Amino acid sequence: MIDQPPRVPLSAIRKAVAASYRLEGEFTPLDGERDQNHRLVTPAGSFVIKVCNPAEGHSIVDCQLKALEHIADVDPELPVPRVRRTIDCTLFPELKHDGMTYPLAVLSWLEGRILGLEALSGAQYVQFGETIGRLNKVLRGFVHPAPADRKLIWHTAEARALETHLHLLEGKARTLAELALRENGIIKHSLMALPAQIMHADVHPYNTLINEAGSISGIIDFGDMIHGARVIELANAMADCLNPGRDLATIAKGLVRGFVRQVPLSRDEAALVLPLVRSRLALSSLVTAMRRKEQGHLTPQIEALDALSIELLAALQNNNLEAVILYAANQQKQPPSSPVAMMQRRLFAMGARPLLFYSDPLHMVKGEGVWLTASDGRRYLDCYNNVPHVGHCNPYVVEAVSRQLRVLNTNTRYLTDEAVNYAERLKATLDPSLDTVIFVNSGSEANDVAWRMAKVWTGNRGVVAMDFAYHGVTEASDAMSPSNYPAGKFVKPHVRQIEAPDDYRGPYRRGDNDLVGKYAALIDPEIDALRQQGLGVALGILDSAFMTNGILDAPIGYVKSLVEKLHAAGGLFVADEVQSGFGRMAPAYWGHQHHGVTPDFVTIGKPAGNGYPVGAIITRAAILDKFVGETGPFFSTFGGGNAACAAGIAVMDVIEHDDLVQRAAQVGQKFRDRLRELMQQHEIIGDVRGVGLATGVELVLDRATLEPAAAETKQLLNLLRDNGVLIGSDGKFGNVLKLRPPLVFETEHVELAISAFDRALSRLQRVAQ
Repeated sequence: MIDQPPRVPLSAIRKAVAASYRLEGEFTPLDGERDQNHRLVTPAGSFVIKVCNPAEGHSIVDCQLKALEHIADVDPELPVPRVRRTIDCTLFPELKHDGMTYPLAVLSWLEGRILGLEALSGAQYVQFGETIGRLNKVLRGFVHPAPADRKLIWHTAEARALETHLHLLEGKARTLAELALRENGIIKHSLMALPAQIMHADVHPYNTLINEAGSISGIIDFGDMIHGARVIELANAMADCLNPGRDLATIAKGLVRGFVRQVPLSRDEAALVLPLVRSRLALSSLVTAMRRKEQGHLTPQIEALDALSIELLAALQNNNLEAVILYAANQQKQPPSSPVAMMQRRLFAMGARPLLFYSDPLHMVKGEGVWLTASDGRRYLDCYNNVPHVGHCNPYVVEAVSRQLRVLNTNTRYLTDEAVNYAERLKATLDPSLDTVIFVNSGSEANDVAWRMAKVWTGNRGVVAMDFAYHGVTEASDAMSPSNYPAGKFVKPHVRQIEAPDDYRGPYRRGDNDLVGKYAALIDPEIDALRQQGLGVALGILDSAFMTNGILDAPIGYVKSLVEKLHAAGGLFVADEVQSGFGRMAPAYWGHQHHGVTPDFVTIGKPAGNGYPVGAIITRAAILDKFVGETGPFFSTFGGGNAACAAGIAVMDVIEHDDLVQRAAQVGQKFRDRLRELMQQHEIIGDVRGVGLATGVELVLDRATLEPAAAETKQLLNLLRDNGVLIGSDGKFGNVLKLRPPLVFETEHVELAISAFDRALSRLQRVAQ
């Protein structure tokens, strides 16, 4: 420990400064923990003269001065001292006295009052925090070898190294410091995983100046520079600013809120601020006690901070600032909870009839790509979720949304780049006749609005939908969604259902002649029925992948024939692309393109924003013109918001740049090929079908009778979950495995899934026997 600053005679200092800098004037001594400091007032201005402690090493001085020059280059408005080089442009000369060599540095003098002597407002603490963050950000690009090798007693991350000196404290002081040092040892490895850099590390109130207007006018004393987790910068400043006689929450909130304006903190970083504050307080008390014992040098600033350290440690026991810090850092506090406790909390908070996957629900805490991580740390291969279309928490999408939210997020009543850009990107993938984009929030809202538009355009009020279809949860879209209802409970007079083109178990099967004509003819009596009711046909709606029907391989030409019949009846056709669009049915970009038709409406939602709420109706300008002409202007407050459109654009970028449509075609075909190989070993697999990364696997008890294996399907879902793979089920009988993983699914994931399928099916067979 360096316990005394140099004591070089003023005459020697005067001579060295005059020789190297040609500066002369009035010298006034200044406090210094390790260096001998003077203020020099000259006709050319005021300066700080530093006779640096040789025990620190010349490399540390070189680091400090080069850091200041780096700051001057990168952010010249930041209020820190400026380095004055010698007359021959040397960074610092050497002062030789009494057999010793001292580095000599000259810095500009900064005007202002010492912040530590002031009572600040909440707004001033925010400004202080922002200045600290700005300094931290500027130093991010600074590199120097000295801090990496430095063994500094004030290094907060190494506070536990002073554990052997706890005997210097007594009673409650010792107990509190011991707890803080023990905590320091626990967090040490967590700190090593956080973003790290060179930092000032000592921006305390006595190293900070404010001007007459109450603004930060200077940060001085770069003598404690270290390399470490960047969050140490904030924690050290907070520990030194907290005062038991003031509002701790206001101080902490202000400093953090200001800091994250410049340096956003992760939740892991924010969670370690308070433990680091406690480490700094214990460190301050111990270092002071050590110096008192050895009769070392104590500056008034160190003594002032030490006087508060133990009192603050005690105060923090009863005033936990964790929630305040997390909130100010824009992070949420997550209450600890086991899966069982979480289930109980959900039942009480969200109702006693939860709709959850699996008999033993999973408590998910993290998503990444094709993986979901549960609260116990186990990772699961996600073969089911279609909403994270380009992968859970895709970093490109996350950054696009985050960046936009930091700039602007308003509505389409203003001219904004994002809405226009996204509309143009969508139109470029569709038939030119689909020339108008209307933004909403979800697929449900999109189908609802398409229904309203179709009624105005056609003058009719009837709907034709697929049996067991799903199109949303609004009143209008729910009425088009028979799958939302228990068997026999779907009664909507204006909605007629047609049987799905299921060539595996439907009325017309593979090998029959004219499957297209026979299945398409099923719409004729429903159109007639709507006419007889006096409703007519306003629209027909279809999910191109037939997801809820069990992901069917509709014969090519079937959908085209349906559209022709709808148009002949005066109706419009809605291609619901929420589940089938954006390359899901690869190699087609849109599901309706797979079927070779051009719809009157394309509706999108869910996957369009990779989980961020995005919805749209793409139609013809004439349809929109007639709609608004009769009903008035249409506007959805959140539809087309900047962040939503940024998410949509980012999803399309990822699909394009990572060639996900082509990958989906190849990987999806590989998946079905491997599943068909399993059919040779497992009789329960009756059919494997689909296109792109939309695959249905139908389970039957008998391949001849096609008796649905509904109970076994539920069992298999849970067995696959136990083997680390997540899938869903669908179909009218609940016996079709639904495989629709994110488009970033790859061949290696196929093999993992097939292996799990094989084990789970074998287990299912043993249980049945």
